[in-house]
Amino acid sequence: MKSITGNFRRVPPSFNSEKTNIPLGWTVISHRLMPNKSDRRIAHGKWFQLKSSQGATYRVLRFSANLKGTPDTDADVVLDWPAWLELNGFSDNLPESLEIKISKARWWQLPYLAAAHPDPATRLSGILGIVSAILGIMSLFLAFMPF
Repeated sequence: MKSITGNFRRVPPSFNSEKTNIPLGWTVISHRLMPNKSDRRIAHGKWFQLKSSQGATYRVLRFSANLKGTPDTDADVVLDWPAWLELNGFSDNLPESLEIKISKARWWQLPYLAAAHPDPATRLSGILGIVSAILGIMSLFLAFMPF
């Protein structure tokens, strides 16, 4: 799957709260930005890196027909405030829109995803999972290490 690059305007997660409930850690873009339906179905619910010239963040991707934007025009992105701050490098002067590249998160970025999730309960369970995996690998290493 190729990446999506464009100029995005932030729409708050409550843009359509009576119809759509967006969990923490998710982002929504227009379905027109990925015209192939099978690519959208594969990408839905997967982790993606959102990167600008000032910063980067990771969110789970979702698509909506209610958002504006095509590959040739400015697009809307439903994004929580902490992610928008990260993409702007925590600047004092936040722009109306921002050039963002959306690409699939790589496997080596998974530990960071768990530790940087915006939901505190998910972040805590992710960090505990990382620590337990490290301790398990260390115990296997020590079990086979001659003394």
